[in-house]
Amino acid sequence: MPGPSAPPEGLLYIQDTKAGPGIATRLGITPATYRKWRMRKEGPESFRLGKRVVARVEAIDEYIAKQEERAKQAKPEMRPAEARLGSRGPAQRAA
Repeated sequence: MPGPSAPPEGLLYIQDTKAGPGIATRLGITPATYRKWRMRKEGPESFRLGKRVVARVEAIDEYIAKQEERAKQAKPEMRPAEARLGSRGPAQRAA
């Protein structure tokens, strides 16, 4: 069974096609994660074109640039504390 056909010029489907990477691959996530983001109105703006979900390449690039800018502006105190993982498991700590 052949893979999905190439999307129109300047647009990407969620999944990869023979023409190249899809939205999810460009964002470094799985297609399922992108679908969850879309339901929560997160991630780059997308829309339906017929039966397929597409996003403009420019919208994806803008989203990535915004994420990069937010990461540069983040202050250490804005970051939640991370749990420390010891070399011993919970059962060993209780003993």
